[in-house]
Amino acid sequence: MTWRTYSKGQLYDANESTVVYFDAYSGDTHLLNDFAGYVMHQLSNQPLTTEELVNRASQGIEPEDIPELEKAITGVLEELVLLDILKP
Repeated sequence: MTWRTYSKGQLYDANESTVVYFDAYSGDTHLLNDFAGYVMHQLSNQPLTTEELVNRASQGIEPEDIPELEKAITGVLEELVLLDILKP
């Protein structure tokens, strides 16, 4: 499945444990954890499949940890869809 944002939002990362995401489509501001911010950053320029997101995030990850990474990415994608800032 390919994922894309509703609009070109703006990410603000103050190098803390959270990232602020302003969704220009809805006008809403969301406080995301770093991992969700990473996923949104990856999707900011182009739509990507779940597999492409896993491949990008798996740099330096042990092969046996890839299934957990995939679960984490899938969970974040589902949460972002519920927030109406991401669509499949």
